[in-house]
Amino acid sequence: MSLVNRPNPVPHLQRLYQAPSHVPIYLRKGGDKVIMTGFVGLLAVGLVGSLYGASKMARGVKN
Repeated sequence: MSLVNRPNPVPHLQRLYQAPSHVPIYLRKGGDKVIMTGFVGLLAVGLVGSLYGASKMARGVKN
């Protein structure tokens, strides 16, 4: 059975997260930086777009 004979990843991940480091906890694993970069990029695009639309509405520009 592959479920029974699988290695336990918990001790390795526990050492990774508990090691003293200046890196934030949400960036300590390998692929988390890619996910956070994409999320922050989409957040920035949405924020700039909504501020642009709000400024057009405040100035009274229709299109």
